[in-house]
Amino acid sequence: MRNKPVVCFFTTSAGDWGGASRVLFTNLYLMNRDKLTPLLLLPSTGPIEKELKQRDLRYVIWGSFTEPGKTFAYLRSFFRACLFFKREHVAVIHVNSSNFWRPAELLAARLLGIPILTHYHVINDQPTPAMAWCQAAIAVSHYTAEQSLPTAINKPVIYNPISLDRFDAGHSIRKELGLSESNIVVVFLGQIRDIKGVQDFIAMARQIPNPDACFLIAGECRDPKRFPGSYSAQDLENMACGDTRIRYVGYIKKVEDIYHTADIVVVPSRWQEPLGLISLEAGACRKPVVATRVGGIPEAVEDGVNGYLVEPEDVDGLTARVMQLIADSALRARLGEAGRVRVEQNFTTRPVREFETLLLSFTHN
Repeated sequence: MRNKPVVCFFTTSAGDWGGASRVLFTNLYLMNRDKLTPLLLLPSTGPIEKELKQRDLRYVIWGSFTEPGKTFAYLRSFFRACLFFKREHVAVIHVNSSNFWRPAELLAARLLGIPILTHYHVINDQPTPAMAWCQAAIAVSHYTAEQSLPTAINKPVIYNPISLDRFDAGHSIRKELGLSESNIVVVFLGQIRDIKGVQDFIAMARQIPNPDACFLIAGECRDPKRFPGSYSAQDLENMACGDTRIRYVGYIKKVEDIYHTADIVVVPSRWQEPLGLISLEAGACRKPVVATRVGGIPEAVEDGVNGYLVEPEDVDGLTARVMQLIADSALRARLGEAGRVRVEQNFTTRPVREFETLLLSFTHN
């Protein structure tokens, strides 16, 4: 009998890209390895390998999935998975995707009697047939659990964890950006897409007359022709209409540095956010948040406590709350500190321990 069950994690990327990957790797870094042994299966080589090696987390470059229609390749993947799971004594499989499709590997797990869990980082309203093989679907918020299918599957709610060490290590990059300490820096961080409300952020900024205010947009611009709903850097410049206080600073790898640069973080999403990781990361850095009342965001932001909530596309409401915070440094400090306390209490080690407990509940030692 093995002392520490092996939990096999199928990752969706080989980098710290996007919320789902960031959440999984944070969980793994904070996990108690005296209780279980993580084994990661990466879809390809990638930048996360360096950190995994530094943290002594074992991983295998597994490759992409195989469609059932390619009979020989499918059977090869199936038998490869069977041998691998048996050799490694895998006790549980976790798939870090809201709607995964790993038919050969999951069929192997099912035939070997290995429990399969998935993770709903977004709402799953069109589950694949493979969901029938899952014992549980972890939801990142009560909203995500309530809105996702299938209705019959167990959907335990485990919030996203935040690594305080990472965000405490951030520093302001005002000097590099040519900003002074007298500037009030308001930040939008995330995907530069219409559903994220970046157009509402710019419209809000243009309504605020304060000459010392600076509005930073951080994230990756993608070609709208290839990625519908995305905005190019030129699109952002056109929307700013010559307002030099509105600046696109591009993709910032160390997002913690952007939070430490900010005085206020704005999350003007137009779509139903599963939870709103940016609101939590801002709280970890003691920054007040003004966000839209969509999806799971109200589970992260309590109106008037650690930030403010407004209705989606309500530019006037967004403007009023941001102006209130610009004018009152004590209010910013109070809401920011409340955000930190909220993260410390609910979004650090607590969800990691809940994740461990759930995984261990499916092991058969």
